[in-house]
Amino acid sequence: MGIYHITYTPELKEACLYFGERCNFSCHGCISKYHSEDCHLDGGMKQSKNRTLSREEVISYIKPLFLKRTVFLGLEPTVDTDFLPLAKTIKKQFSTYNILITNGYKYIEDRTIDEVCVSIKAISRKTFKDFTGKDNPEQVLNNFKRYTSIPNLEVRAESIFIPGYIDKDEIEKIARFISSVDSLIPYRIDGYMPYLEKDNFRKPVKSEMEEAKKISEKYLKNVSILHYGVKVKHRVKRIY
Repeated sequence: MGIYHITYTPELKEACLYFGERCNFSCHGCISKYHSEDCHLDGGMKQSKNRTLSREEVISYIKPLFLKRTVFLGLEPTVDTDFLPLAKTIKKQFSTYNILITNGYKYIEDRTIDEVCVSIKAISRKTFKDFTGKDNPEQVLNNFKRYTSIPNLEVRAESIFIPGYIDKDEIEKIARFISSVDSLIPYRIDGYMPYLEKDNFRKPVKSEMEEAKKISEKYLKNVSILHYGVKVKHRVKRIY
């Protein structure tokens, strides 16, 4: 089991379970690698990690909580063999609405999962290869389409906006692709957060994020942005 961090949002009755043992991508500035704790916690993100928990330990930590939603995220939940068994246990014991946040490279289909958010890194083959270390963005795009064909599964998408790298042109390509599947699919654009003082790339300013949003809205009906400086809406508690 690779869960090293658990947080809880009382207003939403939502627990976030962070997987951190491995990933099938090697993305530049990976937020789960370099900012390993929940960014909504008071005091900001930290880079340290706790030891990983067993399935029984995870259940013991979340059992006292009033749960309606469970989010599985981190490096990449789908490559952890305990992900689905844990999700099934949580669904059975707590009847939660289960949300998977994934890079989409590995396809998972199970009724245990109620919602999937696919992080589409890039459309252009060269950019995708440079950013993730993988050759075939089509695998993610095809899996995204497969998710949208599953009855009663909620699907959304997100991307990282990196000025001068995964910039407005690439975001537009991603938005155009999503619209070719369904223009009503929610799409969130996240502003890049540098992981080192001497990072090759910088965080985008608000005006750049708003321009990326405007471009995406040429194709999609439901676009949002998230960037440094946006106020946290709900209080988040550290559970582990």
